[in-house]
Amino acid sequence: MSELQLFDLPDPDPPEPADLPPLVSVAAEVPVPRLFTYRVPPELEAKVEVGVRVRVPFHGRTVSAFVVERPETSEVPVRKLKPLSAVLDEVAVLKPDVLELARWAAQYYRASLGEVLAAAIPKSVGGAPRGRDPARWVARLPGPLPKRLGKRQFAALEELEQGARPYTDLRAAGIPPHVLARLEELGLVTQHASAPGDDEVAQPPELTGEQRLVLAPLLKQIDEGRSGATLLFGVTGSGKTEVYLRAIERTLSLGKGAIVLVPEISLTPQTLARFRARFGETVAILHSQQKGYDRRKEWWRVHQGEARVVIGPRSAVWSPVSDLGLIVVDEEHENTYKQENNPRYNARDLAVVRGQQALAPVLLGSATPALESWRNARTGRYRLGRLMKRPGGAKLPRVRIVDMGREWAEVKRASLLSRLLVREAKLSLERKERVLLFQNRRGYTTYLQCKACGFVLKCKTCDISLTYHKRGEVVVCHFCDAHQRPPQDNCPDCLGPPLSQRGAGTERIEQVVGQIFPEAAVGRLDTDVIRGGETAEEVLARFAAGELDVLVGTQIVAKGLHVPAVTCVGVISADGSLALPDFRSSERTFQLIAQVAGRAGRGTRAGVTVVQTFTPEHFAIKAAAEHRYEAFASEELVQREALAYPPFGRLLKVLVRGPHEEQVAAYAAHLCAVLEALPEGAVTGVLGPAASPRAYLANKFRYQLLVKASAGGVRAALAALEAEKLPAHVERILDVDPFHLL
Repeated sequence: MSELQLFDLPDPDPPEPADLPPLVSVAAEVPVPRLFTYRVPPELEAKVEVGVRVRVPFHGRTVSAFVVERPETSEVPVRKLKPLSAVLDEVAVLKPDVLELARWAAQYYRASLGEVLAAAIPKSVGGAPRGRDPARWVARLPGPLPKRLGKRQFAALEELEQGARPYTDLRAAGIPPHVLARLEELGLVTQHASAPGDDEVAQPPELTGEQRLVLAPLLKQIDEGRSGATLLFGVTGSGKTEVYLRAIERTLSLGKGAIVLVPEISLTPQTLARFRARFGETVAILHSQQKGYDRRKEWWRVHQGEARVVIGPRSAVWSPVSDLGLIVVDEEHENTYKQENNPRYNARDLAVVRGQQALAPVLLGSATPALESWRNARTGRYRLGRLMKRPGGAKLPRVRIVDMGREWAEVKRASLLSRLLVREAKLSLERKERVLLFQNRRGYTTYLQCKACGFVLKCKTCDISLTYHKRGEVVVCHFCDAHQRPPQDNCPDCLGPPLSQRGAGTERIEQVVGQIFPEAAVGRLDTDVIRGGETAEEVLARFAAGELDVLVGTQIVAKGLHVPAVTCVGVISADGSLALPDFRSSERTFQLIAQVAGRAGRGTRAGVTVVQTFTPEHFAIKAAAEHRYEAFASEELVQREALAYPPFGRLLKVLVRGPHEEQVAAYAAHLCAVLEALPEGAVTGVLGPAASPRAYLANKFRYQLLVKASAGGVRAALAALEAEKLPAHVERILDVDPFHLL
């Protein structure tokens, strides 16, 4: 070899120094499924530990990341590693068991670990824990009011009219600490370290025979620290919550903690009241709608072990509970447990995984279990507990089906409320009982259409029909929230007659009820009401207290609402979910009817539910009306097995979207070819590619594929799809175990 050739050889890397600087591997909050290694500068070394958040340089910018490992060596030469920019936490916010769960979720749902951890740890947590407030409860003191009080001071006193309230509840109601401090100076309120009357803790009711049978093996499981899921199949009002409370009581007696998942944020205050009455201040509430200060304070109470029971929606599955001994998932069938943006996890399934990792039992409760859970229970993967009777002898409501096709044929200018529903509601109101009406569409009318040419007014960016809202005189896209004024005169397409209003939402139902029952106090609960400034908790409290005689609502009122005075329930249109192009449409229809019907007759008075439908012979509607869940499940499972749908197979939804339809369609077809080229037997079927049922949203065309496979087949499909390069301006979304196919 010549000297010239030797001269041209690259210099070898200089040897690594004997004493390597400390290193960290971090999960950055970016959609890249790998860890990154950084050097720790000497000035930050004392602050760095596994579980803290840091800022790191990343491709010309600085991003947040979580320290997840402390490696001793690096494959990349240390001199090429970049240093950390900053340490954001004084103590570790990420506990080892939460990190273990996040690693599993990142792998299973195909998200980066950093994205999963960002969903698990609220950004508002920041920094270090602050001292707990010495006073936790606030009570009104008797005495005259001063002549001058501020608006917020009056508001605070009004909040306390019904009795003492937890300090955190007042903060959630928008009352700042200085207002309470001033009222205390004036001698108008007092603050206590515990709830006044704590000696009068609510006494638990006597258990029924069914409840004791369900609890016995569960309590043994808790005592022995064994994992495993129990499906608590109980009819509405059968006392499932009391089973939860007794199981948590045993868990706390062993020095362990519990997580209780509920499907809706609006239900957490109602659930919180029952749990705090039993367990006091050891109960914390966590959800994404809390103000930053309140969420931070509650989260640190849990992290430090001051609160041992956490109640919240799906994000509460990540709660930093120490010595976790039990997880409860109430209304386990609800679709709200599935997160529809990245990371697309199902909190119910994550609860089962976390229970396995923590050696903690998981209790799944529902009157209408998801068919996946039901089959797991029937095949022995889950233990099955049954509660088929309501305590105290209360009966399940009578359910009567009204054929609206026949109704409209027999009654000229028929109302949106059938004759039977009007009659039953009138009887309940005359007895000073309450009426609940369910319509799963908000707004006044669901769309505007031209009688002459059939034109339907749609959103310009989503190609979705616009919903007319009478309040405000606007049409709204319920996907992108675009607002505009509706055409006042001619059809904008054919210049013919004005557009006609079609369909009916909750706003219109509220108006019709007010006209039929002018003496009744009618309220409404939907997203529009909540956005208007009134909280769901306030509306439900008014309804429970009797300030409202009739409540019209969307799905919010169908989930766990317990108002014993409700004796009449009306399902305005039971067919809405049946027409959806989704294999779960029958299951959702059954669940909605059964759950809404179960709101009636939960006290000592008998209840009736009126179901209005154009398909009265559909087996899901008939089975729900007859309270025959097992018959419905048996028939539906036969159809699922024949088509290899869950629970007899796994699904992967592949959504491709972008601004150019031809490009999106071509890439979706390419991915289909990739899947079809997999070895025989890897997947059992590929449906598509086809335009999504919602083919154009937010200025993007959408095409999708649906892959049917075994668990191993889904992994093979994911690996093949992830190996394909993405074209410019095209997004590919992989949804493992999708809940919605639209």
